[in-house]
This record gives sequence, structure tokens and C-alpha cells, in this order.
Amino acid sequence: MKAPLRTSLANVVVDASEMARRVIPPSQFQADTAAFIDVRIPGSAGKASYSFIGPGVSQNGDQKINLTEPHGFNVGAASMPHGVVNNQHMHYSAEVFICTRGEFEVRVGENCEQTLTIGQDTIFSAPTWIFRGFKNTGPDDGWLFAVLGGDDTGGILWAPQVLKAAAETGLYLTSDYDIIESSSPVPEAVAPIDTTELAELDSYTDDELAEFVVEPSELDWSTRALLSSVLAHHSADLAPVIGYGMSQDRRHAPKITNPHGFTIEWLRLEPGASTGDHRIADNQVLFMIDGDWSVEVNLGDDRLRQQIELGSIVSIPENAWRNLVNTGSGQARCLVVCGGDSPSRIDWHHTIISAAKEAGWGTDASGYIAPLALLGSQT
Repeated sequence: MKAPLRTSLANVVVDASEMARRVIPPSQFQADTAAFIDVRIPGSAGKASYSFIGPGVSQNGDQKINLTEPHGFNVGAASMPHGVVNNQHMHYSAEVFICTRGEFEVRVGENCEQTLTIGQDTIFSAPTWIFRGFKNTGPDDGWLFAVLGGDDTGGILWAPQVLKAAAETGLYLTSDYDIIESSSPVPEAVAPIDTTELAELDSYTDDELAEFVVEPSELDWSTRALLSSVLAHHSADLAPVIGYGMSQDRRHAPKITNPHGFTIEWLRLEPGASTGDHRIADNQVLFMIDGDWSVEVNLGDDRLRQQIELGSIVSIPENAWRNLVNTGSGQARCLVVCGGDSPSRIDWHHTIISAAKEAGWGTDASGYIAPLALLGSQT
């Protein structure tokens, strides 16, 4: 059963400087090579972490964050040369891996007892309270983006052998998640968790883990997921991955439904198409995967339009009007992350609503697309 839909009529105007600040092109990605305690362990040197929105779980007090204001979730990434490993660790809130380039082997369990491979456009939602790590099994330019639930993720718990190996390199971790460098043991350092505590962690079978992976071939694309899609020049398709997101297709169901604190779905537009002006009551982040995109915000005299560089991350604040446009000659795709677990009810501009009505379509009381002839007094 889908959760109740939410809406808000508040309005936010995004000025030019704020718009520019919320667009993070690849040239502004800031690599952090000291984010975690395992960076000196043999086989892990050379990995880089990125904090685009929120601090994530970085343990580097000097980390660089592109956008620090709370979104309800954190967005980061990892890049590493071929063969380099990110060691076993655990999170208390949701962590979703999005492979946008290359191939990664995800390792699950304290001692990597289970493995699965995720390639380009594959998404894996790592369950909370299990150890996970990953290795770049593809080319050196592989990218693994991550979305973490909540503004405060609760930190990170390392597998016992990782803390021991890090200590051999002179790095220790305090209870405040600060990394200390020392040539001798540090009394206040966090001790590895013992066998009794390890028994409190969760486990999943291989088949159960497979349910947290969404391959491109599993996507359920709907051509009627947005009210505007019934109109010419607004041919937009959605495919939900985690949660119900923005879809207005009442039969749309994501593969992953457990609460994350955010939803994720794919959006694709045909050449020259746009979503049409709309707003939602949640923070929204876009990963521009391929194609040529521009993002328009605000209405009337406040209208701003910015061409978006491929690979950029775009943050749009709650209640701001937006229109996503494919400005290229080929299909364009992006990933859409919306804050919250409930569906993000869309507030369409009146021109979209009127045009859809003329075409014989509207939305029912729950916000889902339906023929006007079946809506009775709601029309």
C-alpha cells in the first residue's frame, strides 16, 4: 500500500547566485584522500572520497563539502584505481551505491563472505547493520556515487581487522570519529568490537541481498508517470528504484520499498522535451547521467535557466518551481533523489493542468493520473 501523498503550496524563489551554488559540475568535485582510517592499509591507498551534500561519514575534520545545508540525506562518491579496496564497514542509516562508470565488486560480511558485482547504471542499497566494502574491478576511472539516509548518519563502524590493520599504519580512531596519527598505541582509541557484539549485526542470504540490487534490465519505465507526459513536447518517462518518488502512475511500484529517508528514480526525456513547470515539497537532487540538460527555476520575471554540464549534481530546494529540459539531439537521462519516504506529490503549474484537461486527463484525489471521464465531480 502506498503511503499518503504530501503537498505544500509554499513558494521559494532561487536567485542566480543560489542557483549557481547548487549546481556542482565535475570541475568542483573535491577529492579527499584522508577521509577514512583505512587509507594507508595495503591495497587501499589511492582511493578518494567526495562529499557533495552533507558530511556523510567522513572521518576527516578538514573534509571539503560542496553543500553543507541539510537535505534530509547525504550525497557523496568514491573513486579509486583498479584493484583498490574500500574496507569493511557498517552504517546505521541507509547507504545506496550508484555505479555510474566502471565495475565494482561489493563485499558483504565481516570477512567478505558474500560478493556481488555492480556495473554501470546498477544501484545497490546496502542494508543497515551489515558490514560492506567494495573493490574497483573495472577501469581506473570507475565512479561509485553514494546516497546516505538522514542529515546525521550516526557515523561508521569498522570491522575489527580494519582497525587493527590501520593501527599498524599508525592511524587510530577516537570515539568522536576523529583520526589520530601516532607511532604508538593511543589509549583513547576505539577498540575493535568483540565477538559478542558482532553477533548483534544482521545477515542476509544471497537471494535476499539480490533483492537490494536494481539492474538496468529490471527498470519499470512508465510513459504516464508525470501529468505533463500526456502533452506534446513533454515526453518524460520515470522508472522507480527506491520508494515511490514523484511517479503519478498508480500502478508504479519500485523494487526496493523499505524506508531510506529518500527515494530514487530514473528520469529520461526525449530530444527537445521538458518536464514542464512543477514543484514538490521535498529537497531534490539530480545526477546528470547522460545527454544534454538545462534546468529552469522560478516563474515569470524571476525565471532562470542554466545549461548543466554532463556529470554534474544539481540540488533544487523544496517548493521551488523547476523545469528540466533535454536540449540535445539524443535521449537524456538523470537520477532523481527526493527527500522523505512518502511519495513526493507534484504541484503542477496551472498551464500544465489546463492543457492536460483539454487532452482529457487529470489527477485523482491521491494525485495519480486518470482520464477526466472517470473523475466525476473532481473535474
